[in-house]
Amino acid sequence: MNKNKTNFDPYKYIPFIIIIFLIGKFIFTPGNLHWFVSSFKSLIFASIIIYLLSPVVRIIKSKLKFKHTLSVVLTYLIVFACITLFIMLIVPTISDSVNALVVNIKNPPDINEISNFINGLFVANLISPEQVHDIILTVQDYIISFSSNLVSLSTQLISSIGSLLSNIALIFLSLFMAFYALRDWDEIRPKLRRLVRAFLPKKYADWTLKITNLTDKAIKQFLIGKMYTCIILGLLVSIGIYIVNLVSPLKIPYAPLMGLIIGITNIIPYIGPFFGTIPCLIFALFSGFWEAIVLLCIILIMQQVDNIIVSPRILGNSVGLKPFWVVASVTIGGSFFGAVGMILSVPIASVILTLVMEKVNRADLE
Repeated sequence: MNKNKTNFDPYKYIPFIIIIFLIGKFIFTPGNLHWFVSSFKSLIFASIIIYLLSPVVRIIKSKLKFKHTLSVVLTYLIVFACITLFIMLIVPTISDSVNALVVNIKNPPDINEISNFINGLFVANLISPEQVHDIILTVQDYIISFSSNLVSLSTQLISSIGSLLSNIALIFLSLFMAFYALRDWDEIRPKLRRLVRAFLPKKYADWTLKITNLTDKAIKQFLIGKMYTCIILGLLVSIGIYIVNLVSPLKIPYAPLMGLIIGITNIIPYIGPFFGTIPCLIFALFSGFWEAIVLLCIILIMQQVDNIIVSPRILGNSVGLKPFWVVASVTIGGSFFGAVGMILSVPIASVILTLVMEKVNRADLE
């Protein structure tokens, strides 16, 4: 009884957590830390590389029984091979899809097919064909405006990726730093733990290390697993489009671009697929009404394959949150920290849930 009461209670430090939250809000506000990012770009990039590649190094080392340095070298070779393959095979195809989309936006399709389809429905008994035609024209103008903005945003994104070439020296420096850090990572981690224990009282150090370990585990399980599922879903959508184009008279355009959009947006649980489906349907409408309908069916079918087969096998129960809490955490995280908050909110909410359940279970034992 007395022993339980002396246990360290993290809820006493809720004000500290609030301060950390406010600091995070300040950090993720654009422009606030521009000076810091500019000064420590190489260190920040190296830290991101270390964080993303350390699980791969650990898997190669444990599964293939390689030495640590050789595992790091093999990880780098695999990453470089994947990047090279992506640039050679995927980027030109996506670029062609974007260029074709720009041409279609400048020369929108004939709306008679859509107008005739709607006029054949019961709607024609309620409003006149002229009103239907006017409504379609209004919607078309909105779609063209929306698509133009989206293409402009995509062009800016591609330009920003291209601008990385001007920072090639910075990237190589970051990779160089990350290589040596990964090589010595088994020695660095214990030193970091000792550093925390050296500067914090024992109970604070224990709690800090515990939160850090939980957060690290949750983020890696969720992000790495989600990355795999996003790649698989994007490939499934693209393959589904190619199959439909091959066996039917329909010609759904921009298959690689559609797969890329669906794959990227799928990283946001539950909400992301809706964000990705809308622009894909708009792009498909440039080829025809039935192309958009079939594309919607393909996306829905592939998302069900992902939800029922792919995600459970890869992610398992790594998050441990009910759908309500996932959507709530994504919404709150997005409102405070934007896209980064939407992605990181789920593993962080998982950590909070773990701490809450520990408190509840401890209270039940008292």
